[in-house]
Amino acid sequence: MYRMIQLESLIPETLPGVSLFIRHGENHVLYKNAALPFTHSDKERLLGNNVKFLFVTADEISAYNQYVESNLATLMNDESLEPLEKQNVLYQASVNYVHEIFDCPAVAIRQNAERCRKLIQNILNDVMSSDGVMTALSSLVDHNSYTYVHSVQVATYSISLHLKMFELERDELIDVGIGSLFHDYGKVYIPKVLLDKPGKLTATEFMELKNHPVYGYSTLKDLEIFSPVSLGIVKHHHEKENGKGYPDGLTSYDIARSSKVTAIADVFSALTTNRSYRTALSKEAAMDIMYGEMEGSFDMQYLDTFKGNLY
Repeated sequence: MYRMIQLESLIPETLPGVSLFIRHGENHVLYKNAALPFTHSDKERLLGNNVKFLFVTADEISAYNQYVESNLATLMNDESLEPLEKQNVLYQASVNYVHEIFDCPAVAIRQNAERCRKLIQNILNDVMSSDGVMTALSSLVDHNSYTYVHSVQVATYSISLHLKMFELERDELIDVGIGSLFHDYGKVYIPKVLLDKPGKLTATEFMELKNHPVYGYSTLKDLEIFSPVSLGIVKHHHEKENGKGYPDGLTSYDIARSSKVTAIADVFSALTTNRSYRTALSKEAAMDIMYGEMEGSFDMQYLDTFKGNLY
């Protein structure tokens, strides 16, 4: 199995022992084996041929991911890259991390906790310094699985809305980002056929789906590395202002602000992203649903701020 990577993410003469492939029709053709360096001439040649993506094998993706993450500071300060190109590298690196970790046993989360924290720090820096994130986040959907893109979108939207509404210490903002990134981790315990079901879920299926916040909370709490803020987001991002959410049926005053914010980010991302069984809605149509059909679900002050500032 092959995984797509971005050409912009490769710094010549620095790539570790990873083989690179080019897609030719339905086939993947070896471009550089692991023993050879990736040179400036290689990058210029590929760019000259309008190649934007390369491929690595699944068993080498972790080495590639950690290579990109370790070079993010260099890439973010590379004046030869356009701002959108830098964002594309950052958010794709974040998606790759989620994909890798969600596919591993839970213990891998603890082993890679510092990687997660550094990625969230980079996302926070980007949100604070850029003119917007919507274009970069939207483009992720073209090349990645929904679940992993959704996690990164929700984390970024949540950080953005917290910055707009509250004056928080940097450490709390990072905890918000981590909790939002892992908000749907419990879905790794839900059968994929249920998650991708195109029609309406049966009552029994919906009851199982509603268990995912508790599954995620319990697993992540046992790792003893997540803050109360992060764990609260994982457990309560489906609570509603009117008390009709789950798993605890909390009402407005009992729902933490970070969970209220993540609830908005979660639904907006879900509605505006293509799924296997549904085409993405426009931002305007999504907000109409959130204000109309979903009335009573969200804190209106938070929703108004989101609408006014983030899209």
